[in-house]
Amino acid sequence: ILFLAEARSMPSSSRLVTAAAAAGSVAAAAYIASRNLRTATVAGTSMDPTFKPGSSILVEARSATAEEDRGDVVVLRSPEEGCEDDLLTKRVVGLERDWLYARDGRLVRVPTAHVWVEGDNASNSNDSTHYGAVPRDKLVGTAVAKVWPPAEAGPVADRHEECEARVIPAEEARRLRSRKTETGETLRIALRASRDAMQEYVGWTPPEDKASGRPAGA
Repeated sequence: ILFLAEARSMPSSSRLVTAAAAAGSVAAAAYIASRNLRTATVAGTSMDPTFKPGSSILVEARSATAEEDRGDVVVLRSPEEGCEDDLLTKRVVGLERDWLYARDGRLVRVPTAHVWVEGDNASNSNDSTHYGAVPRDKLVGTAVAKVWPPAEAGPVADRHEECEARVIPAEEARRLRSRKTETGETLRIALRASRDAMQEYVGWTPPEDKASGRPAGA
């Protein structure tokens, strides 16, 4: 069982703060060991409603060859200066070189060897919207299941399709940039669609560009 040091208190972050209990049977313990899984408890509300304070989760340690996917819930070390020992739970929305709209309306491109992470609680999450894309080497594991409370036990919902709708991969952006339609540049149309998907994902409307009256980044 992995014991995680208690994290310092900081608003708007879900933290893995303590190790949870041992496996309930020899078979369960063997399975956990074979998958390199550890139990941990979540504190904070940034992943609400997926995780609430006190939820216990199974975390699979990240291997050197691991590849995360859009929609995965990961455990990462805080990228913020002075908080490097804090462990956070966030959802991967964008992979390296993806284009996407941040929750504050900015159009961003995820740098190479980075991921864009967000908490599921759009109104109370300190995430990439605030500190930018996170280096992949900050990731330490993937949350694969919730084990407490018992009524909510089961695999972690990956929200893969919702996250896919919010991004335009680099290869697709290059292809779209070279194509035109009767209504304009295909890439711009696709970007608007991804912006609309972001609004639906978080229930948020971007500010208007004062000069054009159009949504920012349109």
